[in-house]
Order: sequence, then C-alpha cells, then structure tokens
Amino acid sequence: MDEYVKWYPWVQGVVLLVFFVVVYALKKSFASKDDVTAQDKRLQTVEQTYVKNEDFSEVKAAVQRIEVEVKDLPQNVSALSKEVAKLQGENNHLHDLLKRIEHPLNLIVESKISGKQ
Repeated sequence: MDEYVKWYPWVQGVVLLVFFVVVYALKKSFASKDDVTAQDKRLQTVEQTYVKNEDFSEVKAAVQRIEVEVKDLPQNVSALSKEVAKLQGENNHLHDLLKRIEHPLNLIVESKISGKQ
C-alpha cells in the first residue's frame, strides 16, 4: 500500500497531463461558436448577393431534364448494344465477301501489269 501512496502523485500528474493534452487537441480541432457564427454570416451574405430564385429554377429545370435523360439511358444502351452486334455481324459478312473477291482481283491486276490477257 505504501507503494501506491508513494507513486500516486506521479501517476495522477501523468493522467492529468494526458487529460490536458487531449482537451487542448480537441479545442484546436473543433471550431468555436464565434467562428461558426462568423462563417454563417459570410455565407448568408454570399447567398443574398449572388444567388437569386431564378438561378434555382434554372438549375432545377436542368436537373429534371438530366434525370429524364439518365432514366432512359439503360434502355438506350441495351438497344444500342443490339444494334452494334448486328452491325458487327454484317461487317464480318462483308469482310468475308471482300476476301473472296480479293484473290481474283489481285490476279487481274497482276495480269494487266505484266501485259498478259
């Protein structure tokens, strides 16, 4: 028990020091009421100066238009992917046709260049 009594002032001092450090850190990390009030007044001044109801109505209309466009996107994308797949198939078909034509055409060009008929 004498050991506790002997070390108690030191332990109490360390705990108190840690407490003061934590309180100081919290005080520095949070804004005071005066700072928040001043910031709120500046924000109200900016809102009153630069923002009008007309601006909000224009923004609201733009947001609604964009929402309608975005709502249609998944359906348009699926239809577009189907069309791309269809075009890819047609492209492959045309590619095969061009390959079949290429060899005889090359033979005709070579014979014309060499002068044989």
